Amino acid sequence: MDEHLRTARADLARLVERGRAGELSALPALHRADRRAHADYRPAAVLLAFTPTTASPARFPAVDLFLVQRSPLLRHHPGQIALPGGRTDPGDDGPVGTALREAHEEIGLAPERVEVIGALPQVAVPVSRFLVTPVVGWAADAHGLETVEEGEVLHTLRVSVADLLAPEARATVTMHHFGTAGFAVDGGWVWGFTGNLLSAAFDELGWTRPWDAGRTYRMSVAEARGDDLPPATAEG
Repeated sequence: MDEHLRTARADLARLVERGRAGELSALPALHRADRRAHADYRPAAVLLAFTPTTASPARFPAVDLFLVQRSPLLRHHPGQIALPGGRTDPGDDGPVGTALREAHEEIGLAPERVEVIGALPQVAVPVSRFLVTPVVGWAADAHGLETVEEGEVLHTLRVSVADLLAPEARATVTMHHFGTAGFAVDGGWVWGFTGNLLSAAFDELGWTRPWDAGRTYRMSVAEARGDDLPPATAEG
């Protein structure tokens, strides 16, 4: 592992350690988990699966991150670009088990290929009433992923974190009077819960580059729902 990768891997380990110690800054109030207020929320997990970049390794951080574009036919967050993940099933081995199972189902990354660094504190997603545990993982070799069946996911995106953090790729995505952190990628915008989570994580990692926080992208309801995306055979 070269120096850039060692540094990024160490940063991720420190992020998890700081999360366990309660030293991370709070997410926006919308996402702050409260076990009493959110007692009826359903448990879920997402996987932040980092892997050595296929782009220039000289750019820091020299890692890629896996995202998925969700089917526009889904009941929750249709059409959105998100981290692989979903609700907890009864047979899952805790939130880590949920995150690994969902990543296997959605992007074809087998659990044995992921080194689990650890879990971050739970975050709330009020619009779908989930309490989500973000799980941080490292895949030393994520080439040759298994083929997954069409359904909940239209396609997988493997994105360079350095590209995500480019100032020109960042904006506040607004819809009506609601605004979240946004990252421009091929196929649209990472926004909403995923945008806010990634923005907070990158800040805590010390990876964020200066960008124009006053820049906005106004998103229509139709775009947010993925109305222009191709159809998929999914329900849920």
